[in-house]
Amino acid sequence: MEWIETTGATVDDAKERALDRLGVAEDELEYEILAEASRSMLGFKKTDARLRARVRPRQSRPRVERRDRNRRGDRSRGGNRNGRDRGNKGNKGNKGKDRTEGRKRDVVDPGSKQDAGRASARKADSGAKKSGNGPDGGKEDTSRRRRRGNGGPGTVGDVGSGVESSGDDRADRGRNDRSPASAPKGVQMELETQSEIVEEFVTGLLDEMGLDARVVSTIQEDRLSVEAQGLNLGLAIGHRGETVRAITEIARTIVQRRSEGAAVGFLSVDVGGYRERRRTFLEEFARNQADAVLGDGRARALEAMGSADRKVIHDTVSDIDGVETESEGSDRDRRVVIRPVAD
Repeated sequence: MEWIETTGATVDDAKERALDRLGVAEDELEYEILAEASRSMLGFKKTDARLRARVRPRQSRPRVERRDRNRRGDRSRGGNRNGRDRGNKGNKGNKGKDRTEGRKRDVVDPGSKQDAGRASARKADSGAKKSGNGPDGGKEDTSRRRRRGNGGPGTVGDVGSGVESSGDDRADRGRNDRSPASAPKGVQMELETQSEIVEEFVTGLLDEMGLDARVVSTIQEDRLSVEAQGLNLGLAIGHRGETVRAITEIARTIVQRRSEGAAVGFLSVDVGGYRERRRTFLEEFARNQADAVLGDGRARALEAMGSADRKVIHDTVSDIDGVETESEGSDRDRRVVIRPVAD
């Protein structure tokens, strides 16, 4: 992570700004004080404190451990393939195609690496059940999902339209219809079912990133909030929360595909309480800027922000008399302007 420089009336203020810009907790911040806050001899002119900071580097796990884990996973998947071969001898010609298309789908859906393993297990159990030689695969998959889970308004936006479905995609849809964590065709997917899917995805993603966290869900009216709780999660937060927002968008896409456009409510994913810290910072920042506009009567254009951050600014300033807000620009350059209300 590259170093950034921040300033503030005190060292603590500068450190708070660094925490917000990097989107990390205090124990994940590494910083150096470049200059203390000082005043001139007469006490009229003040120099802000200045420091440089970055996300504290974390030591990655030994490569040997990762190879061992992959080797164990390969043996497990190999056992499933053997079971599938015994139950479906007539489908040998389609195996190479299925594996090839599975790899292509991994690129599109980051959550599919784990789904592919589960798909192999379900196919193996299904084949064994048809031949009368295996246990009930549906029960096994349900118990696995339950163990894993312990570890805006309206429907979720459609991001999968216009994409040609492959044979493997059709197989996925059939599998999802049978899965307890998928809604039957034509039936809306409730928030409880969505929480199971998102918890499983976030838990698996953080595990692949080498991060230890507890994933919990909260449902309030039509809003589903899934949060990963733990320490040293800066890697999953990213610069100014970019990684958190990306994880949220991927989770919405997965829910959209599983529900075939029938998911209800609003979904939000948070990591390490970043969203709440960001909202608190923006509220205070908006009030300070509004006070400055009231003081000198000059409008102030803020830096470009995402839609969620802009909404916090609008809502906060709307409660302050004498000032108003307006959004200007487009796409990633869209920003909020705070100006005095015209007489």
